[in-house]
Amino acid sequence: MYEIVKNVIINKNYKLEDILQKIDVIWLESKITDEQKAELITLARENALAENSYASIEKRVEEVFTRLIELDKAVRELKGEGTEDTNEYKEYVQPTGSHDCYNTGDKVLYNNKKYICKVDGCVWSPEAYPAAWEEITEGKITEVVE
Repeated sequence: MYEIVKNVIINKNYKLEDILQKIDVIWLESKITDEQKAELITLARENALAENSYASIEKRVEEVFTRLIELDKAVRELKGEGTEDTNEYKEYVQPTGSHDCYNTGDKVLYNNKKYICKVDGCVWSPEAYPAAWEEITEGKITEVVE
């Protein structure tokens, strides 16, 4: 049993949580010694791949949100909401998450000043994170770089 588990670990085709549990089970069943258990645990931790664990799920969720932001941006452009109109500044509302965050080109009024968002996925006010916003003064033409 020791050799089988060792081969699985060497081939790196396992989730760390699963293999550690399996090692405990075969140890409890007295199919491996204490020394073999310690060796397998060390080997499993050293050879674990992130893409075989839950870390990859977080990356995928982040990719999905990025794609949703891009899709939302494209839909706004198709509806004509992405066009520059200096009279369309809406009062800033604190986002509660990625579903209502500000994106590049969004215009807000904050403390009686006009701002254009310079980043996608912005959940901070112009006061809290000034680098994400550009203040617009009357007569100033800006170019928002994506």
